[in-house]
Amino acid sequence: MGRKRWIHGPAPVNIGGTGRVRTPRRRTENGGNGRGRSKDTYSRTRADGGRYETGRLGEEIALEYLLQTGYKLIERNWRCRHKEVDLIMKGDDGLHIVEVRTMREPVLQEPEMTVRACKQHNLETAAVAWIRMTGEDAPVHFDIVSVVLDRGDTPAVLRLSHIRDAYFPMGR
Repeated sequence: MGRKRWIHGPAPVNIGGTGRVRTPRRRTENGGNGRGRSKDTYSRTRADGGRYETGRLGEEIALEYLLQTGYKLIERNWRCRHKEVDLIMKGDDGLHIVEVRTMREPVLQEPEMTVRACKQHNLETAAVAWIRMTGEDAPVHFDIVSVVLDRGDTPAVLRLSHIRDAYFPMGR
């Protein structure tokens, strides 16, 4: 009598939903979201403290640097489920899967040190998915581009380093 009875089989499915009736959102004349702000204002005031904009700026800087050094852009911000590859570049020696890390001064550790084993595994998994999708057969290199910016409104690049073959796949 005191034992719990476990249900075997598939989990129950919620067919009917929550029963809540959704009302359509109001759109304002200037294309906003109905909350008194336009889309542009909303995108500039993100809750992440500016990290999104810092990351996008770092990717732009890294891409410009890699293009100037002779790499060709194949994909940018390629996603496979929840995994993302910042840049997929083609070089003379093969395919380069590039992770871009950007920080603003002062930094406690260099940005490239923040690419941990979990992120490396996610990059490898996404790279395998991209290679299967495209049928690419070139050698694959995993690179990190580290960008450190100053704290100004128009940030200047203090340090940029490109680490080729920053790590090797764990499957080797």
